[in-house]
Amino acid sequence: PPPAEPRRAERRRATKETAIEVRLDLDKGWAAEDPPRGAGSVWGSGEAATPSTLRAATERTPRVSTGVAALDRVLSELSRAGGFELVVWCDGDRHIDDHHTAEDVAITVGQCLHEALGDKAGLARMGCA
Repeated sequence: PPPAEPRRAERRRATKETAIEVRLDLDKGWAAEDPPRGAGSVWGSGEAATPSTLRAATERTPRVSTGVAALDRVLSELSRAGGFELVVWCDGDRHIDDHHTAEDVAITVGQCLHEALGDKAGLARMGCA
């Protein structure tokens, strides 16, 4: 059974090079994309509208969208193989290079995993020999 405390985290990170939103829920399943949520999901929520929430209101959106195709595939596969929900949106200075996008996304996803895992109770190590 899942733990009593929800194992989820959400972070926003903004630097000179990137703007990132990450949502992670270890107790929800993986999905490649979300259907449109409708305008009520943005304007009726009372929360500040962000670029990703505005886009999600009107179109099917991939769960992972960093602008770096290889990073998107790695993060999507991590979520699929781990069986957890991972939503990542990033707008970075890719016109210069992908370095800041990859670095800042990895930091933010790592922070979310650390927060969602909490005291790590009930985790089992696994490996391949």
